[in-house]
Amino acid sequence: MAAEKKTLEEEEDVLYIPTAQTDVTVVLPWKDMSDAELVVDLFMAEDAPLKYWVDAARVYYNRGMKEQYIYMLKEITNDDVGEHYDKKLKEEDRGKLERVQAFCGLAENEIDEAQAAKTKGERETALFAAQNYLSSAAAIDPSCEVTEQWIAKGQLHLARNEVARAKQSFKEARLRPDYGENVNCSGLLGFAYCCFRQNKWSEALQKYIEVMETLGSAKCPNYVRLAMAACYLRLKLPKMAKKCYQRVLALDKYSAEAQAGLGAQKLISNRKGEAAEGLSLLKRAYDSNPHLSFLLVSLCEQLFHRKEYSDMAKLAQIVVQSGAVEPSIKAEAYFYLGMAYYHADQSDQALRFFRASKEEDPSYVFPNHGIARVLIRKGDVTGAIEILESIVETNAGDLESLINLSVLNKERGEMQKAVQYAERALSIDKKNILLEEYLANLFASLDARKAFKHFNLVMKRKGEAQASPGTGNLILMNNSGVMQYECGEYIKAMSTFGQALKFAEKTIYFYPIKYNIARTHEALGSLQKASDLYKELLTLAPGYMECTLRLAAVCFSMGYVDRSIQYCKEGLKKYKNNPQILAMLVWIYLKQKKPREANNYLQQMLEHCPDEKNFIDTALGGMYLVTANKRSRMGDKENFEKYLHHAMTFFKQALASNSRNMFAAHGLGVCFALAGESVVAKKVFDKILEASKQDIKVVDMPEVWQNKASINLERGSYEEAWRAYMHCNNKFYKGKNTSIARLMAQALNAAGNKDAAAKLLLKASHLAPTDLSLKYGIGVVLMGHAHEVIEAGMQIGDDYEERLESLSFAESRLALTEFYTEFLHHYKTKAVQNNEAIDLDISENEFKRLRRETTLMSGRLKTARKDAETMYTRFKEMQDLFHDEQEMNRMVKEAKDKKDERLEEQKRKEEEERVLKQAEKLSSLQEQWAFKVPAASTKKAVKAEKEDNSAAVNEPSPWDLGFDSEKEEEEEEVPEEEVPEEEAPTKRKLKQLREESEQENKKKQKLADDLGLDDTDEDMDEDTPGEASQRKTGILESDSE
Repeated sequence: MAAEKKTLEEEEDVLYIPTAQTDVTVVLPWKDMSDAELVVDLFMAEDAPLKYWVDAARVYYNRGMKEQYIYMLKEITNDDVGEHYDKKLKEEDRGKLERVQAFCGLAENEIDEAQAAKTKGERETALFAAQNYLSSAAAIDPSCEVTEQWIAKGQLHLARNEVARAKQSFKEARLRPDYGENVNCSGLLGFAYCCFRQNKWSEALQKYIEVMETLGSAKCPNYVRLAMAACYLRLKLPKMAKKCYQRVLALDKYSAEAQAGLGAQKLISNRKGEAAEGLSLLKRAYDSNPHLSFLLVSLCEQLFHRKEYSDMAKLAQIVVQSGAVEPSIKAEAYFYLGMAYYHADQSDQALRFFRASKEEDPSYVFPNHGIARVLIRKGDVTGAIEILESIVETNAGDLESLINLSVLNKERGEMQKAVQYAERALSIDKKNILLEEYLANLFASLDARKAFKHFNLVMKRKGEAQASPGTGNLILMNNSGVMQYECGEYIKAMSTFGQALKFAEKTIYFYPIKYNIARTHEALGSLQKASDLYKELLTLAPGYMECTLRLAAVCFSMGYVDRSIQYCKEGLKKYKNNPQILAMLVWIYLKQKKPREANNYLQQMLEHCPDEKNFIDTALGGMYLVTANKRSRMGDKENFEKYLHHAMTFFKQALASNSRNMFAAHGLGVCFALAGESVVAKKVFDKILEASKQDIKVVDMPEVWQNKASINLERGSYEEAWRAYMHCNNKFYKGKNTSIARLMAQALNAAGNKDAAAKLLLKASHLAPTDLSLKYGIGVVLMGHAHEVIEAGMQIGDDYEERLESLSFAESRLALTEFYTEFLHHYKTKAVQNNEAIDLDISENEFKRLRRETTLMSGRLKTARKDAETMYTRFKEMQDLFHDEQEMNRMVKEAKDKKDERLEEQKRKEEEERVLKQAEKLSSLQEQWAFKVPAASTKKAVKAEKEDNSAAVNEPSPWDLGFDSEKEEEEEEVPEEEVPEEEAPTKRKLKQLREESEQENKKKQKLADDLGLDDTDEDMDEDTPGEASQRKTGILESDSE
């Protein structure tokens, strides 16, 4: 019967209703269930358990009878039905589980209504109703033990685009086994879908495979295979996706989804014949289901790649206007609509659709790219960067976003950020040669060494052939040489330029490469060779203005100032009012300290070169600054303040027009320093050095480091000043700038390290023997060092010999000071007599003060030396007296020690004699005791024996040295008592007798051994005195023990 029932259920939906009073079961086919009210009345009349009500609802749902399905669920959740069953049925039959399932079914229905809603208000109303149904279910089952609750919650979270929360709900449902199954497939499917929405395609694919393994291939629905195909496509495994589509078509040849997916794959393949087959499959899928959203979006993608934007927009519009569509598919449709409007130059409409796409699916990345494109087109670079950065935050491997961020930051001047994004992009696509070259060009303005490294990599990857390099490789070789030049590796740069020049014959690149070779000769100091190359280039290319400028600079460096000016003026004839040539003339005249001529050319630039206003303001500020400095040295305070104010005004104007003009910023910092505002000046210099990280070519100037160090020196931060000077000298001049070396010595001298300052100045004087200021500095430092030594004086505990040595050192320092002072005096006197100018910016008063202080210090040195020598003589005398006294004390002590030794020897001998006497006395006593016969046991004998005992006791021990004999007190005499005849001897007496007996036996044994007698001789059988005494007392030796 049960088997027949199961077979009937498999054939068609049949409902079995048990009657209340009998065992009869009512069989109700689904065809007779059209009237849901009658079914409910039947259930109520028979008090059918609520599980049959739920079965009826399932029948309605499976048959598509939505109204009856909803009516049945609402009746199950009706309060009247609940009260009816609570009163009549037992606890286990009251149907709490079924009522929770009914509420969850109503919630799912509202979620479907929300997805199909056309307005936002309708959608929110439906979702609110679904939430209320779930709250009612939770009131019945607060612990959420019913699986349907978690499924419904997950669907609600998905409707609200809360994918993470939905995933957690499906995870809870997955942990609860489904009816008759070990694994809850509903929860597992929801969990897999959430993984797909989170772009975790591998995890989603694994869960879909788990569902298929649980259900089995025969029972697994086709939508699981379609989902697996979608995962394979996302994972770039088109072959596996194709197998999934083919399997679906094998099970259901009319599956529009499988036809669309397979058709799209064939359409994008490059194989012949498959494109036509793919179009055929897409057409069949479209005929089967014209509103298939997946198919339409696939067609939009193909049309987008073919640039058929109008047709793409029509299909995307159909998808948007369709009813219940997955948010991800709808988001793609909005994106393609936005791209269609973007290519139609309708940026506002495109932006609206891109934002709509983001609202549908926030995890969809492509709309962000579209928004960034629109913002870039509108000129909103900042907004575009923000959008692209948000993309990179969620997907660090988005190559397109990284490249766009690098380009946009480069346009904004943020070179460091541009490099960072380019490096991240290159780490993703390591074989991208264009990206490598782009990064090398970025580094060209920041770090020459890194740029050279990347240029070399580009040349290697392009397979550069030395025999016949192409145009691109010639440019790369030239750029590599330029980077070597920037790094200061001029020899290597010359070699690179030479190789490039061999392959640049009869090409347009011949002239710039040869020009670079001339610049390298100029940097190496081969000025004549550089001049010849510049002239040769001017002969080959008469209009080469850069050669004219460099030729003027070389002539100026070689000392041919007039010729340098002539080249510039000839250039002005060819290039009238050229700002670069005018700037060169301004620079030359400023170097020659001819501000009027320089001002004339500045005015000419101001009149004919309005675009160079920034440079003109900077140059005018520099002119006024130089003049103000001169006035300050002359003591003209009024004109100094006037010119300084003009300089600050021009520098501020230059910075107002170009905030990145670091030359103007540096000049302004110098003005603040001269005005006494050293704190402000230091802040300006610090900001310039911070900006050097962005554009090293423009702002990393040695003057900035030098001026910052001078401010630290002025403020008393001598160590910081010395470090800044050293960094400037080593980085920009390779430690060979004598002016900076003099300033370093000044900082060391102020810090008290005069020895290091003198060594530094002496080393600098070897580099520049004719520099008089270095010799003057050496004299000042040596005199100061000598002054410190002389004025130090003698302190208690000082070493007089070291003092004399330090005074000798000070004397040598003063001798060198006198030498340099006399040399400078003689040199200056001779120059004055011959009316010659000397390069010694020292006033006459300072020079006289140095000579006067040197003379005075020599006198102090003589006095200090005389005092030190006097004190040293007294010290030696006192030291000699001390040594004599020590020797006398030693001799007295030695005599005393010898006397003590003699006394000790005498005492030792006396003690030995006393010990010998005691030993002799002891031996005599032993002999007396050995041959003495004890008396009878009478009172007199006992008394005599006691006297002997007491005498023996009071006898000194043969080992007693007599040291404590004088300290012992005399004992009081004890009155004698009568001793009974049979009184036992004392222990001490027994011990003494035993010792005497043993000694006597030893003597006899020794005598017997000597005479060769046997132990059994009759003489030895006689009792010894000790044994006789023991017999008389009546006590044996063993008993006494």
